[in-house]
Amino acid sequence: MKKIFSIIILLFLAYGCGTKAEEIKITLDKFTDNGKTYSIDNFLDSDFKINKEYDVSELESADGVWFGFWKNDADKALDFEIRIYPTHQLAVDKGISYVDEVIGEDAILKKSLSSWNEGIQDRRTRSDKSYKGSSANTVRAKYLDYIVYGNTIILCTGLDLTYARQNCSDLALSIGN
Repeated sequence: MKKIFSIIILLFLAYGCGTKAEEIKITLDKFTDNGKTYSIDNFLDSDFKINKEYDVSELESADGVWFGFWKNDADKALDFEIRIYPTHQLAVDKGISYVDEVIGEDAILKKSLSSWNEGIQDRRTRSDKSYKGSSANTVRAKYLDYIVYGNTIILCTGLDLTYARQNCSDLALSIGN
């Protein structure tokens, strides 16, 4: 009996030491004014990879916009669009209306209807395994949500709004506070 009890204790210890504690994920609010000013270099330092830099001459007050990807903790590459403004307030005042029209189910994804059509093709997706038949070939918005973090607006992908917001939060937190 004593031997069985010792084996059970050893099994519990081995199991307890061998498993990783559940990682706590921080999800940022949609708007976070932390008083910091970020540049694309902050994102590059966090291993964000740029696919394209867009012409922002027609995007009011923007310093720059980049499309690229970043690998999360699970080593999965996720697409993001990063928009950088001189200040948090300009990102909110001048940037949100342009972002609101290109995210979610009601996204404007046609150049003729978009307020700023630079990079519009990169904001579309067709590859969603959850859709079947003719709806699988429907053009949908790639980005489901965004956050304003400091002077940046980060557009993010995800399976749903919760995952998209978490992906935005993970990227933003990777550049530091």
